[in-house]
Amino acid sequence: MRWAGFVRNVMLGRDGLDRAGFLRAVQEAGGGQARSYLTTGNVTFDAEPTDLDRMTDDLETRLGRILGRRAMVAIRQLDWLPGLVGTDMFAEFDPQEWELEVSFLPRTAPPIDPAAIADAGRTVIVSIRKHEVATARPREGAGRPHINWLLERATGQNATARAWTTLCRIATDGQSVAPVHGPPAFLPACTRHPGFRNCSGSAPNRYTWK
Repeated sequence: MRWAGFVRNVMLGRDGLDRAGFLRAVQEAGGGQARSYLTTGNVTFDAEPTDLDRMTDDLETRLGRILGRRAMVAIRQLDWLPGLVGTDMFAEFDPQEWELEVSFLPRTAPPIDPAAIADAGRTVIVSIRKHEVATARPREGAGRPHINWLLERATGQNATARAWTTLCRIATDGQSVAPVHGPPAFLPACTRHPGFRNCSGSAPNRYTWK
């Protein structure tokens, strides 16, 4: 089975971790046919589902030896990514004005409680899923907390975020994914905040669809 891994808070070429060392760590941990994307610690690899927990721990340990700190790796089934990007959930946001990101918890973390996420200010929470939160964050100005800060504060777990363009690139590598333009049909418009969908009622910057 093919998987995608996202390493928290790394940049290849820094802290002693280069692309070759990154791929070697994945392979030595048990990941087959490893491929790296960009420089932000993204990788796809083959592994049996029954080996994934052991492999994740092994990979985090190996990366930690290189970095001098524990490195959380959020792993998702690669076949899951096209379904995520196919929703085109950010269709209403101009990427020139908004930073579009999805933040990931570890695969084995407890499900996210939407009520635990603090006031996001000007950051728009677009989607809350079991272990992921998607946000649109204004590129400038105050009062725009990053989703990793919000999610880690809400869950007590480490989180790592990826730009929407990065996820689209990985998801469509060798595949054909047709985005669904506009919000999914099952997202009702919020009657209290026109233009927002299924928001929490008091704050028009919070979407709660899963």
